[in-house]
Amino acid sequence: MYLTKLFAFLLLIFLPFFASAQLVSAEDNAKDPNQVPSAYYKGESLALEADRQLKAGEVIKADVLIRESIKLYPTKAVYEYAKSLCRISDLKTANEIMDMAYHQLEKTGRNSVFILDPLSSKMIDGKWSGSLMEKSLARSQFLFGYDSYLLNKEFGGYKRNIEILKKLILLDINNTGSIFSFDFEYTQKENFKWELSLAKKEYSKAISELNQMPKSSVVTNDYRNILLANAYFEGGDYENSLTYIEKLSGRYTSSKNMQKFMVFAVTGKNDEALLHLQKYNDEIKKLKFSSFKTNSMFYYLAVIDLNKKDYQNALANLDSTLNHRTAELGSFAVNGLLDRWKVYKLIGDAYAGLEQFEKAKDNYNLSLLFYPEYEPAQKALLQLGSQVSIVIETDKIPPAIIITEPATNRGLEIVSVGNDILVKGTAADPSGLKSVTINGVSVYAQPDGNFWGNIPLNDGLNKITVRATDGAGNVAEQVFEIEKNSKEPVNEVVAATEREGKNYCLLIGAQNYADSSIPSLENPIQDAVRLKIILKSDYNFEDSNIITLFNPEANDIKRQLLELTNIIQPEDNLLIFYAGHGIWVEKEKKGYWLLVDAKRNDPNTWLQNKDVLNLIAKLPSRHTLLITDACFSGGVFKTRSIGKDAPAAIQSLNEKISRVAITSGNDTEVPDESVFMKYLIKALTDNKEQYLTAQKMFITQIMEAVMTETKTEPRYGTLELAGHVGGDYIFAKK
Repeated sequence: MYLTKLFAFLLLIFLPFFASAQLVSAEDNAKDPNQVPSAYYKGESLALEADRQLKAGEVIKADVLIRESIKLYPTKAVYEYAKSLCRISDLKTANEIMDMAYHQLEKTGRNSVFILDPLSSKMIDGKWSGSLMEKSLARSQFLFGYDSYLLNKEFGGYKRNIEILKKLILLDINNTGSIFSFDFEYTQKENFKWELSLAKKEYSKAISELNQMPKSSVVTNDYRNILLANAYFEGGDYENSLTYIEKLSGRYTSSKNMQKFMVFAVTGKNDEALLHLQKYNDEIKKLKFSSFKTNSMFYYLAVIDLNKKDYQNALANLDSTLNHRTAELGSFAVNGLLDRWKVYKLIGDAYAGLEQFEKAKDNYNLSLLFYPEYEPAQKALLQLGSQVSIVIETDKIPPAIIITEPATNRGLEIVSVGNDILVKGTAADPSGLKSVTINGVSVYAQPDGNFWGNIPLNDGLNKITVRATDGAGNVAEQVFEIEKNSKEPVNEVVAATEREGKNYCLLIGAQNYADSSIPSLENPIQDAVRLKIILKSDYNFEDSNIITLFNPEANDIKRQLLELTNIIQPEDNLLIFYAGHGIWVEKEKKGYWLLVDAKRNDPNTWLQNKDVLNLIAKLPSRHTLLITDACFSGGVFKTRSIGKDAPAAIQSLNEKISRVAITSGNDTEVPDESVFMKYLIKALTDNKEQYLTAQKMFITQIMEAVMTETKTEPRYGTLELAGHVGGDYIFAKK
């Protein structure tokens, strides 16, 4: 069922009305299957097969099939394929495919097109089912464009949706509704006019357009009032929003209470807000809904938490805002989704309240990566700088040191049999962590308070002194002892946490470049999907923890790595894979990744390796492995000798924090048909060991094989700037 952009809770209000109204237009005619051209069914079949091939990892084959399908006859199934592309974060290709379907309608040369009824069509057992309707070209284009709008709204195409709305409101669609029925395409097109104004922040224009909407069986006074209340709310005019809310009555009671909940939340009237939320929930129970929680409900609960300075609970509700989807409501859930830039701005506010300023800054920047012109995040970032300056000037309290490894829960004296030991902990402080030394030696420290370092041990008793200096110059010190017992067969050093780490994976494939002077590639996405399939099937990677970014722009990479700082915990492991173009600037001694928005002659559009490493350095993961299959990719790390440096015991490597990289080449170009990728996949597929280190895999399965077959020289090295202290990434088989 399709409706105008309303909050998801409006579904409950309109259900009784739509049950009695006839949602058709006068020109719609359900067709006998025998009257439908065979090209329609062939096109649909090809699109469904393309979707199956895509999900199976056959990306190239799927792309060929979907384009053949569209040329034969554009169908609803094309959008199922586009949604599958969006789910692997290839919004660029999804929009290309949807545009192709939209414009192919014009190329048919027909005045009308067969299309599934948008109100009854659904996927059943892998096939689309519903009534086939014969609609005019303009109406068919509108429905295709509307599907594109919904996908871009759900998967983050803000700027793209502005373009779609501009295009759809120009289509020539006349009203064929009556008092007993309404014309969906016409009504939605008219609604898009004020939606476009709202999206462009032209609130006065949106309100004027709402007031000019002609009254109909759908556009009643109550319907108009709730839209006006929402428009005033979006524009920050809460007084007028309440004025129109108060006009609602009858079956709009639950919407009235929900809207009041939102207005009172943002105006700081917490008790009144929660009272109306309770009234809303009582109304829902009357309608026989046991539970109805929307994406926006969690958001405004978080607003109330921030009003109360309950920052931890605010973070919990904002996490629910990001992850909660009311899937059973279909497009209603999409229409009710909160924009991510708003959510991340509020996450930044919560961390600012906790005086975790580095994380606050990261989330404000994350908000701006989604929507660079979002003024609340811009202002918050400026205010944060002033807040930090004041804290640094007035801070007289040294950082609080907490040692997390080795565990001190057995007392301060710890027994170890190793020649060295990892010392890890936190020294959180509002003014930030400036530096940490252990026994006088500087170790890796992050501004948010995390630090770690590998410390050599002498026989007998070792005194360990940790000194932490905060941004204001205050110094804290903590001392503990470790006894090295060379005769003790059991290592008594244990981790401080009982949480089992998760394996995360970020797969990046840059393939279709916008700049024609940068040749597009054929295999990066296919290679990344193949890697994903192996990690899921043979190694301990859950599908939900494998993130894909296909055909991303540079900001998409930054955004995703910043998002991971909110997700990854210190016990987790992270594998990052990048396939695409790379470039090395000899004069600057700098390497870059070229993402799909890169311009060949504009270095400002390239993503510098150092920026990637800085973002990786923010991640607290136990082990991080970066695999790059790109030209001139050796500049990401400090190369170390591997001939005599055979892998040590697995347990020892696992205890130490590692930041390592494997690259397909150092200072040479690599082919699109990647030999490196062939042997990486082969190594992981053929591996019979329960635990395989990245270094051993490189030495025994990749290095010599690639150098024998090509002129490129793959490299293994450490990411010293990101906090490597001596461990290695370990692939653990299921």
